[in-house]
Amino acid sequence: MRTTLVGSSVEIARTVFEQQAAALRAIGERIGPEFEEAVATLDAARHVIVSGVGKSGIIASKVAATLRSIGVPALFLHAAEAPHGDLGIVSSGDVALLISKSGTTAEVCSLVPWLRRRGAAIVAIVGRRDSLLARQADVVLEISIAAEACPLNLLPTTSATAALVMGCLLYTSDAADE
Repeated sequence: MRTTLVGSSVEIARTVFEQQAAALRAIGERIGPEFEEAVATLDAARHVIVSGVGKSGIIASKVAATLRSIGVPALFLHAAEAPHGDLGIVSSGDVALLISKSGTTAEVCSLVPWLRRRGAAIVAIVGRRDSLLARQADVVLEISIAAEACPLNLLPTTSATAALVMGCLLYTSDAADE
């Protein structure tokens, strides 16, 4: 069953696009020195290991694919599968780009000690700067939003868009050089 918004499909679509555009503008205005630090950290990486779970995991997979398309040695690591043998792909000199809306997702947060033991630096894209993941990361890119573009403010719509945009922005200058 679909939850419906009041108005025509066109009006609703325009409203949702505007909500997401406004959220992205607000995040863009908050981008500061930590973005430069994240770019420098990732540029020094042997490999970029991108991880998340749920919708953030899908975004992480897309970011890894985008990075590979411009020649960045990036891999997607499913946060739930990682402790079951997949952490073998991580080694010293790698950077983990961890994506989590809440910054408290158990599967993602539990990766941090493993990644540290293997010598990886951690860049976090999170919706909450005060979250556990943010406190454990080397660099934090905060993408908090006022609300999701969902009538119940539950579906990760705007937050997923923000995570995707931030993840892909990290290598925008590399793509421009191609």
